[in-house]
Amino acid sequence: MLIFQRIIGFFLRKKWLGWLLVFALFYGTCISTVYRGAIGHKQRTDLTVYVKAAEMVRIGNPGHIYGIETDRHWHYVYSPFLAVTLAPVSHLPFVILVIANYLLALACLFATLFLSRTFTSEGPEATWKIVFAAILCLPVILNTLTRGQLGTVMLFFQAIVLFCYMRNLKVLAGVLLALAVSLKTSPLAALLFFFLFQKEWKVLLAAAAGFAVFLILYPSLSIGFRTNWNLLMIWKGLMAEGSSIQAYKNYLWPELFTPFAGDNQSFYAVLIRLVWRSDSDFIAHPSNWVRWISMAAGAVAMALIFLKRSRPDRRAVSPEKLMAEFSLYPAWMLVFSPVTQIHHYTSLYFLFLAALFLSGKENPRSRFLTVGRAFSAVLFLLGLIIDPLAYLGLPMWGTLALGGIVLFCLDGKQDGRAGRAQSPGP
Repeated sequence: MLIFQRIIGFFLRKKWLGWLLVFALFYGTCISTVYRGAIGHKQRTDLTVYVKAAEMVRIGNPGHIYGIETDRHWHYVYSPFLAVTLAPVSHLPFVILVIANYLLALACLFATLFLSRTFTSEGPEATWKIVFAAILCLPVILNTLTRGQLGTVMLFFQAIVLFCYMRNLKVLAGVLLALAVSLKTSPLAALLFFFLFQKEWKVLLAAAAGFAVFLILYPSLSIGFRTNWNLLMIWKGLMAEGSSIQAYKNYLWPELFTPFAGDNQSFYAVLIRLVWRSDSDFIAHPSNWVRWISMAAGAVAMALIFLKRSRPDRRAVSPEKLMAEFSLYPAWMLVFSPVTQIHHYTSLYFLFLAALFLSGKENPRSRFLTVGRAFSAVLFLLGLIIDPLAYLGLPMWGTLALGGIVLFCLDGKQDGRAGRAQSPGP
């Protein structure tokens, strides 16, 4: 750990050199993204799906957004809100959309790193921890950037919702959470449980109003209430079927629902792969018992998070503790959703950051945090590099271990005055 701190500290002191490396990395990533997404013949980017669905809205055929199929046989699986939002720009040259999407995702990443400074009372000394957490998650961050996905956008929403909540802007926090979940359900929908357990009714009411606007009112103004409602029911049915034992009958099975793809890093999918040998074996002998085990494990994990929550009637907790507790909910959804693609794991940044922020001389469990953090990082990174290890679920096991370690160590760090000053009131 000391070696990494010194290396990062060197580049923080030599800022010109650090920024040069950052520029080179993300400029190279931009070139790769544009080539893969807009110039290469395969268009290896999820943006093709979003834009094609948006085109259906723009040309007056919104009822067909869940029937569209790209050249790579991908289908649209998000709510109508995203397609309606992108419709006005869907006519632009695709290369422009790829570049704009990359720059937006990159801006969200840097905004997240900037906001991370507000989640600790350590001040400038925390900068190396923020950089280190980002480096640990760099492979999955680069993956989601180059493939035109929403990973860093969701990372930013997680940061800005927490920032607003810590600044007592509860209505804004609820509205922004609703906006994020309307765009992409996983993993931030689990934050609704965080606010429910904290009895933050103002946040939840604002989120409910936000859902009414983003999922119903706004799309209905564009495509009509009945069409939008029918699309919402189709979307709801697809999401429900993804967690069903009959999911193999759905057209999304080979590209999304199948648990036999190494990219599927949910607890349920990994257990399925450990029990059945292949798709055909599972389809020939389907069984619900692994599904029930996964659901029970998820319920136990959520119960443990609930029991360790900060009580509304206690003195305000430190920003480090609040951020750590907040980070557990998206991590829980990543692990226990029936379908979790590996590129969804950008949210793991906050879990690594929580483990770093909770460490310190004043924390008697700091050594345990350090060892556990290293163990989890090794599992996660090995799973990203070696496909057979991904098939065994190492990224998922690493995330589960890290979440358990952060949960166990929540009571180790004493609250300080700085934390109490920044935390929201009961």
